[in-house]
Amino acid sequence: MASLNPMPAARRVVSALLLVCGIVLVFAGLSAALGFTLIGATASIAAIVALLYAGAVWFGGAPMPLVPAGGATVTVFDRSLRVATGVAPGVSVLSQFPERLRPEIEVRCRAALRGEFSHFDCEHRGARVSFEIAPVQTLHGLVLYGVIISGSGERVEGLSISPLTTVA
Repeated sequence: MASLNPMPAARRVVSALLLVCGIVLVFAGLSAALGFTLIGATASIAAIVALLYAGAVWFGGAPMPLVPAGGATVTVFDRSLRVATGVAPGVSVLSQFPERLRPEIEVRCRAALRGEFSHFDCEHRGARVSFEIAPVQTLHGLVLYGVIISGSGERVEGLSISPLTTVA
């Protein structure tokens, strides 16, 4: 199955070309730099910049997905919208999600702390992500915490550059 996003392949080709050019510039720059010329210094600087960029693109890799394909993440948060348990207790629950999804998640988390259940789907980086946000109540109905269950489904063709939120 072909990739839905051709950009990573194009970035790899550009980085490989920059790497080859960097190697050529290093040899030219070093030989010219022996004479301490302006051309030698410029070629050396250009080689350093090209090699650093190529290395960063090549070894940087793709950004981490919001949720692994087919996986689900459960986050428990308190009344101040801080993660209550897990790997990052005490940090803002909103900081665990991409910037564009935070306003919707905040509204849903606050609603959960009022006792409301909600579900919504959104599109993020070509993947459909489902969110279930619910209150955690005591036996007497007092809401102490909220829980976010997020899981990704199938990869989907992106229709827009901004995330698409569907309220169900």
